[in-house]
Amino acid sequence: MTGPSPHPVTFPSWKDAVRRSVLSFEFDCARPDRFSGTVRERYLHGVSFIDMTSGPHAAYRDRTMISEADTGFYVLTLQLDGRIRIEQDERVAALEPGLFALYDSSRPAALTVGEGYRSTCIRFPKTAIAPHDADRLAELTARPMACAPGLNDAVWSTILGVNRNLESLGVHGHTTVHSLMTLVGTMLLSELGRNARPSRPDEQQLERVLGYIDAHLSDADLDPGRIAAAHFLSPRSLHALFEQSGTTVARYIRRRRVERCRLDLADPALARLPASSVGARWGFAGPSHFGQVFKRETGLTPAQFRRQALAEPSGAV
Repeated sequence: MTGPSPHPVTFPSWKDAVRRSVLSFEFDCARPDRFSGTVRERYLHGVSFIDMTSGPHAAYRDRTMISEADTGFYVLTLQLDGRIRIEQDERVAALEPGLFALYDSSRPAALTVGEGYRSTCIRFPKTAIAPHDADRLAELTARPMACAPGLNDAVWSTILGVNRNLESLGVHGHTTVHSLMTLVGTMLLSELGRNARPSRPDEQQLERVLGYIDAHLSDADLDPGRIAAAHFLSPRSLHALFEQSGTTVARYIRRRRVERCRLDLADPALARLPASSVGARWGFAGPSHFGQVFKRETGLTPAQFRRQALAEPSGAV
């Protein structure tokens, strides 16, 4: 990791730092010769913590700038000083101190920044939040949200606290970041629920089924028949529910089990637990089956994935 810049940097250097730390943008600045700004990024277990200051400028991403490599992220930004205008999905979030907003790396966006801008952002993979929730967050992009007393203030206080103490987390870093993303997901879903249209009965049923699956992933006998019976559905009705979500029951179970195994394999506190035991812990029938499914889903064997994950440097980038 690299620490914060010791001094504000010029516009060209600042642009390069933003492109490395946040996303690829094109920039406009009326007086680049008078511009100064700072970018401090620290990265831990898939999540970037970014502290930023800048002078007035504009930044934008159109479809020609969005590569496949950077489409899988959300950026959540809290305004600390100054103002910013974020445009995405035909919506506009005008942020002043105490407000925050979300934007999606996979779609065009435009940002207009005023004088004295200062913010803290986190950039995180969409998969850091449960998959069936992440897609719903598209309705939240470029909507101003308040860091008001209650859940939002508690979550942002936690984000800022983790950011301050990132280097001191040691072997607890993985668990801390995972727990933090659970809190972030809860906060965003709470915001989503404030203005959400009433969900249809089938959507409510699907949410209950998904919650049941997530709660029973470690059960080796979890299968469509058991899930259908637990919800007083016929197997045909269960499969019809999943057709609406673009996946199948078996595929969803497999994907969620692999995601849980990825988290455990990347956790330094579980480094001595055999990979086969990690698979068994999340319901895989045996080491061979676990290895085959994991490699098909990730492109790596469990052992290869663990070596790469535990070799990941901690600190600022």
